[in-house]
Amino acid sequence: MIRVYFVYEDPFDDAGINLSFADVPTTDPGKAFKRIQGAANSGELWQVLYPDTKEHPYTLVASKMTFLDISELKKRLDAGTVLTT
Repeated sequence: MIRVYFVYEDPFDDAGINLSFADVPTTDPGKAFKRIQGAANSGELWQVLYPDTKEHPYTLVASKMTFLDISELKKRLDAGTVLTT
């Protein structure tokens, strides 16, 4: 399991940017990054983060992603943070 931390432009935040993360069930960081980018482009990522917001004017800053391999922490995962592959 790879936890991807990402920065996104957030017009609703006073600073204009925000930091969040999502867990991707893979051991390949490259695949995890692509999954996050695909979910951001399709709007799925924003719907997971902001389920009550119909409009999602957020933009992923792809150059500001990093990851952590959390495979050993499977018992501590929260289903609300996992993006399926």
